[in-house]
Amino acid sequence: MFFLSGTQTSWAQDTKGSREASYVKLSKSWSGKKPVAVHVIRMPLTSVVEVKLALAGNAVGKLRRTAIIASSNNAVAAVNGSFFDRSCPYLPIGLIVIDGKIITKSLLNRSAIGISSKNGIRFGIPKFTGHVVNDSTKEKIPVWGINRPRKENEVIIFTPEYGTSTKTNNSGVELIIEDDMVVGISEGNSPIPSNGYVISFHGWTKNYANELPPGAPITADYSLTDGWDKFEQVITGGPRLVEDGENTVRESLDLEGFGGEVMGRNARTAIGITKDNELLLVVVDGKRFRSRRRAKRGVTYYELAELMKELGAKDAIGLDGGGSSTMYLKGYGVINLPSEGYEQAVSNALIVKYKVPSRSQEASISDKKPQ
Repeated sequence: MFFLSGTQTSWAQDTKGSREASYVKLSKSWSGKKPVAVHVIRMPLTSVVEVKLALAGNAVGKLRRTAIIASSNNAVAAVNGSFFDRSCPYLPIGLIVIDGKIITKSLLNRSAIGISSKNGIRFGIPKFTGHVVNDSTKEKIPVWGINRPRKENEVIIFTPEYGTSTKTNNSGVELIIEDDMVVGISEGNSPIPSNGYVISFHGWTKNYANELPPGAPITADYSLTDGWDKFEQVITGGPRLVEDGENTVRESLDLEGFGGEVMGRNARTAIGITKDNELLLVVVDGKRFRSRRRAKRGVTYYELAELMKELGAKDAIGLDGGGSSTMYLKGYGVINLPSEGYEQAVSNALIVKYKVPSRSQEASISDKKPQ
């Protein structure tokens, strides 16, 4: 059972004026445990607002606080996004697609959400297919990943979102591509052209590069399959919390490779969709190790799934949690209590923006601050 512990704040209505995007703070307890604070943004997909993805510093491998990512993108609200590598270069884990462009693709396959203004919402594990084509011989060269460190015997594509260079060692062969043509060859740490990309080969895959001298025409062809290419925004999270209204955590944890410390109670972030096509962005406060305030225990993944069901989700996945869990509202700043006692920097965020910004909409947020 939920107990309202703060006032609801609405900031946008749909074109019919009947459905609002809103924030509400709730209190929830399990089996006699101390109650935890639950922060919920609920927004109809027909609303004047939309959810997009944003990278920290508009680049792969950088870290910024969720509030900074939100404010720099003129967002009205935001939550933290995907898991990411905690060691430099702080790369997102899984798949990131922004405005239809695949930004990162790692080897790990976990549950993701696809968001489209035309095709709605989709949950699942996207499949990636990729190759580059030697236009002279028509040979297709497989691609293992996008904007991540190259491993043995792999072919990786590096785009400008990765930075100014590939940051690779000199044990490979790299083709610098501009305007679908090889314009340079190096062994490693190649400059990434702003109007092109770099193909990095290692091990036996270097044989492919021998057929592509400077001036050779080449085409990169990589995409998501099984209809996932129809979604402009895609982000990998995990585990799958709710599927068709059922709690699927126990199966998903094993399938998606979760384990260890993440299995206990912690601060959590989740995203879901209701049967009425309302998107849910949820942050649950967790332990506060560096605060004198009363400790908040957080929730397990199973409890998070049950929480999403109670909120009306028919499908939902988890996002990065713990110290990363953050919810931001424009005009109020960070409205949850980050578990480390301060807002941690993250790799990316889900941001809520007006589809057609206007001064009247910017001023439509309630003047009463959430408690």
